[in-house]
Amino acid sequence: MKSVNSIIIALFAGILGSLFGWSLMLPAPFLMGPVLVSTLFAILRINFSVPEQIKQISFILIGISVGSNVTPEALLSFSRWPLSILLMILSVITIIFACKIILQKYFGMDKRSSLLASTPGHLSFVLILGAETRADTTKIAVIQSIRVLVLTIITPVIVVLYSGNDLSITNVQMEIINSESLMVLCLFSIISGFVLKRLKIPAPFLIGAMLLSAISHGTNLTPGYVPNFLEGIAFAILGTVIGARFVGIELERLKSCLFSGLTTTLTGIFICFVVTSIIYKLTGIPFIHIFIAIAPGGLETMVAMGGLVNAEPTYVAFHHVIRLFFIALFIPIILRKLI
Repeated sequence: MKSVNSIIIALFAGILGSLFGWSLMLPAPFLMGPVLVSTLFAILRINFSVPEQIKQISFILIGISVGSNVTPEALLSFSRWPLSILLMILSVITIIFACKIILQKYFGMDKRSSLLASTPGHLSFVLILGAETRADTTKIAVIQSIRVLVLTIITPVIVVLYSGNDLSITNVQMEIINSESLMVLCLFSIISGFVLKRLKIPAPFLIGAMLLSAISHGTNLTPGYVPNFLEGIAFAILGTVIGARFVGIELERLKSCLFSGLTTTLTGIFICFVVTSIIYKLTGIPFIHIFIAIAPGGLETMVAMGGLVNAEPTYVAFHHVIRLFFIALFIPIILRKLI
């Protein structure tokens, strides 16, 4: 009964947040609204949770939606990606060490905890490493959750201010994908998601759906877009999932980590802006597309955000997947030197 109530509360938070975001015409209203409302619920100690199956369905819909933006012309820019990826990796290294120094020097965190709290992504992996090395996993989780929350809220605002895109309204779609094609894509996305999960690929259902959709749309096998109402539901679920990260975290612990989390997150955003400017000048790829591709937010959230501004989805997703794989290889090496 308790789990049923928590699901109902999550549903209420998602609906209320969507109405809140839409009524105030917030950027990306069906994402930002549920993020804000569900985070408030969590802070008020209202317990809720989003079932894993529902979460993965939303990721599949977002993946299909993002993949539908793929065009053969866009893939011609692939030759510019290696330089962009290299500079993105350098930005990750810079963020890790800059934030580690800040957390150690100004917030008194130990070497291992500060390193793991500064790592931009791969929260579950980072927490496992923290538990194995006796780091402060609660503080790491709070700081990491603040990073994801702040980037989810700030990125749409940056998009609106920099590009002028109106994310408060949903673009009119010329052609809606037919229901049979959508069902087939969803079915194969589920299968590919399980395969990628076995291969330990990050966000397997999102990536699997996006790749299948990119191939089918790029070859014109399944023309058309995901209906707006389904896309809105998927964004609302994602927003509620982000807010649910704060469920169970004590208010005092959240307060104690708030300033350190904000400081390191804003430091990361500044570094990303600098690196984005360099990549833009060297490659000519649209500035906001680069920023979304290298911003240290949640993979699912940043890929979804890229879809809202019609960024090349494979470019955005590939950068974030590389970031997570790099972290998985790099952090254990550095951590070993600190033990």
